[in-house]
Amino acid sequence: MRKISYFLLISLMPVAASAAGTYYTGNVYRTPQTSYSTQTYAQRQTGYTSPYTTSSYYSSPSYASRYNTTATNATAQKTTAASQSAAASAKKSGFWLDAGITHEFAQWQMEMNQSGSILSYDNIGWNVLDVTGGYSFDVGNTTMQIDAGLKYGMQWGESYMYDDDITNGGYLVTTWINANNNSEIGDQIGHAMSIGTSQGGNMLGFNVGFGLTDFFKWGNVSITPSIGYRYLKYKLETENNYGLSVDTAACFEVNGEVQCDPAIIINYSDGTQQIIWREDITDPMQPVSGSNIDRIDTANTYYYYQPGVSHSYETTWAGPYIALDMDYTINQNNAVNGRVELGFPGYNSVGDQPYRFDWAHPKSVEDSTGMFGAIHLGLGANWTTAITDSVALSIGLTYDYYSVSGADAKTYLNGSYYTEWYNNILQGGIINGVDYGPGFESESAMLDPETGSPTAINIKNLETECSGWVCSMGGEIESFYKSMGVRVGVNAKF
Repeated sequence: MRKISYFLLISLMPVAASAAGTYYTGNVYRTPQTSYSTQTYAQRQTGYTSPYTTSSYYSSPSYASRYNTTATNATAQKTTAASQSAAASAKKSGFWLDAGITHEFAQWQMEMNQSGSILSYDNIGWNVLDVTGGYSFDVGNTTMQIDAGLKYGMQWGESYMYDDDITNGGYLVTTWINANNNSEIGDQIGHAMSIGTSQGGNMLGFNVGFGLTDFFKWGNVSITPSIGYRYLKYKLETENNYGLSVDTAACFEVNGEVQCDPAIIINYSDGTQQIIWREDITDPMQPVSGSNIDRIDTANTYYYYQPGVSHSYETTWAGPYIALDMDYTINQNNAVNGRVELGFPGYNSVGDQPYRFDWAHPKSVEDSTGMFGAIHLGLGANWTTAITDSVALSIGLTYDYYSVSGADAKTYLNGSYYTEWYNNILQGGIINGVDYGPGFESESAMLDPETGSPTAINIKNLETECSGWVCSMGGEIESFYKSMGVRVGVNAKF
């Protein structure tokens, strides 16, 4: 800001000097009075003719005099038109360079169709530096241009992330089986909500384009169509994540309202289990009692806090675009320009998130679609004012909206974790403080649909369905990213 202010001060000094009554000729500053000091009042009235001289009183300016005056006015008009024409194509001659700083507010949201989970980063602040350069050249009667731009942004302040598996869905954990008669008790559904803070993210983008300069013209308005390729990549992380996980036994919907029962599980001394439903509870303070009850718990209902990085996402939108740039010349010093861009990028988002049972943090999920699988709408408008013949200042607005529907999803599971769990059920006993029951004589007995372990059966099915412990789901992801910014920039032509 100090450099810009100093530059403005220097550029405005001649204007201030002229206002003070001085002008510059040769090597000497003079005052306007100096030019008149050698003339007397009478000398400045030389052209005055007495009205009493008839011939002089009725005389009119000569043809030559009127012609010269007309020619002078025509020349002045041509000069003004030429100045306006030059201003209209100020950045179109040869090389041009534009740099600016933008403060953007953005939101990124991802929704999973199958589970209904929604993850969103709201009120993201970005401080973005961008630099764009271009070159115009003539090919026959057509002027063409090539341009390229680079932008880099840092997250400003804190924004909030919420990971919602309560209001819009949840995930199926397992199916409970009554050990007495092998009847199905119900599905155990996991619901969770977590909220954390995001800061320290970064953004990188670039674009290249090719256009037909001022291909359409209407008066002072010129339009340049172009095609190009745009790339945008941003990374967001979440820290200080607070959450609550609630396992429910069953949910009921009445007139659009949903209520879920918590999963209260009774563990009997003979090793059997039972889920208690709301109609089984007669005393809320002491829902069940009996000498054969070993333990009562609420499944996986718990509160958690993660002080470090709990979520991390790196998202990329990249692909071709078509665009229209509009320039409107107000006068030789001021102009308005705008841009409408329609893009057809691909989408890729790699996430490290605590959806895994072991909360380990290698690559957890990857969502993607090919080029032309997403859409981008970009809008921009600037007002520019010249400060020298080759430099102008600008201020404007930017808007971007990226959207993808039906992207494919991959979930990367920890195979060793499930394999160890599977083997512990087979072996049985207390391992690392966890009681895995009596165990089984053979793997086939453990996987028997009627007398085996439902958990072991689920793990085996998971291994079969998710080859290499990577689960794939087509058309699973809906996602959008939108931002709006205020930009201040400097434009120069060479």
